[in-house]
Amino acid sequence: MDVSATQGELEAGRGYETLFVPALFAPWTDHVIDGAAVKDGAHVLDIACGSGVLARHALARSGRSGRVVGLDPAPGMIATAKEVEANVEWVLGSAEALPFDANTFDCVISQFGMMFFTDRIKAAGEMYRATKPGGRLAVAIWNSVDQNPAYRDIAAVLDKQVGPAAGDAVRVPFRLGNPNEVVDIISQAGFDGIAFETKTEQAMFPSSRTMVEAELRGWLPLFDINLSEEKIADVLIKSDATLSKYAAPSGEVVFPTSAYIVTAHKPL
Repeated sequence: MDVSATQGELEAGRGYETLFVPALFAPWTDHVIDGAAVKDGAHVLDIACGSGVLARHALARSGRSGRVVGLDPAPGMIATAKEVEANVEWVLGSAEALPFDANTFDCVISQFGMMFFTDRIKAAGEMYRATKPGGRLAVAIWNSVDQNPAYRDIAAVLDKQVGPAAGDAVRVPFRLGNPNEVVDIISQAGFDGIAFETKTEQAMFPSSRTMVEAELRGWLPLFDINLSEEKIADVLIKSDATLSKYAAPSGEVVFPTSAYIVTAHKPL
């Protein structure tokens, strides 16, 4: 599989790392790593690793004697992840066809990736195959967009200012809001001891416009929606009417996000 990234793919990956990771994704990593019981020396696979924030935190937990592999189907994400952290094994690949032997990893983790799998049942089977007997699984999945109202509002702004495809792209991560659906998929794969718990974390952006800009520069390009600088500036100005309500007097935006963590283990 070709591991090279185009300049556009790399820019999208860098935008994702710079705009989304500190503001939205980093606060969730401990929930996933704790759910998978990642310990010193653990061999860990992060599926749909994006630009690598979860894998980096797993590396910190597993230590020098551990092994962490991050896998993603997007060349721009893998290229960005390599730029940020060289001590993780970054692999271009899909969740539905993991390029690893059976019973390889103590912990298999995924943070906000399962909703993008093209075949979730097949991917769950691959997770099971790659996990050692007695090993742990932990996945984080967003609750519905109605339980994440800031993103419901962003999607509505993009519907109006960019078009329905842009609004729908923002809604995509929230389409697995029913945890029972995920529990059923993981159970079919053979995992045992399945449980889920809803968690809330605070997202933090420097301003409401930065919150929208993260979508315009770091998310929409992943769906081949690329806007001109003039259009981006126009959308940011027009977003104020709806999204400035999330800003504190300082201008900083802090709002709750809701997701659930599913945990399980592979029987011995």
